[in-house]
Amino acid sequence: MFKLFDMSGRVAVVTGSTKGMGLEMARALGQAGARVVVSGRAADVSEQVAAGLREQGIDATGIACDIVDLASVRAFADQVLAKFGRVDALVLNAAGSTAVGSMLGQGPEQFDEVMAGNVRGNLVLVNALAPQMMERKDGSITFMSSIAARRGSAMLALYSISKGATDLAMRNLAQTLGPYNINVNSINPGPVRTDFSRDALWGDPEREKALSAGIPLRRIAEAVDVAGLALLLASPAGRYISGQTIGVDGGATA
Repeated sequence: MFKLFDMSGRVAVVTGSTKGMGLEMARALGQAGARVVVSGRAADVSEQVAAGLREQGIDATGIACDIVDLASVRAFADQVLAKFGRVDALVLNAAGSTAVGSMLGQGPEQFDEVMAGNVRGNLVLVNALAPQMMERKDGSITFMSSIAARRGSAMLALYSISKGATDLAMRNLAQTLGPYNINVNSINPGPVRTDFSRDALWGDPEREKALSAGIPLRRIAEAVDVAGLALLLASPAGRYISGQTIGVDGGATA
């Protein structure tokens, strides 16, 4: 029987997956049967988190990757392919910087830092892993973007620019890789309670209250709220969804 969300026998790579949204997405993919690669900057932490998933019955391997360091990104791709020989689902969740503040007063150093952490490394990794998908004519690539890509921001100006670039890169890749039966999409979360967003979004209770008031579901997201969409896009159920920016925002952009 055709199983919509069955990932058995498939290899799923989730960058930035030692905690937060990345970890919940890796867990969901693993629970659906995928062999999961857990990745963070530190090898010991990546393997420790993978060991925790294995205790839950998930086939998980930890391999380090610093998305800002191009040598690390390329070495990561080589290690993954050497161990598994293939990648069926690539989830690009790792990010380098939020760069809180307006565009005014932020120089080229801050711009380069944000683009390196949020755009450049992801595209280098796609270039390393997409060819084997193209050869097999099968695969899925999901970028983690943000609703910040859809509107201007006085507080997350450079971050929103990087996420706008992420969404356009996704659309370009959807055009390029579609003929090879590879679907490419972006997940655009609203405010999510993670360590990465603490200072910018929810660390201040009054700021969280104000954010929640503008969301129809009246709360910010928890990391697990994003996991179901990541599984959908990587699984047979989502194989005809491509080139889309899909919000997980509690109705904030409605």
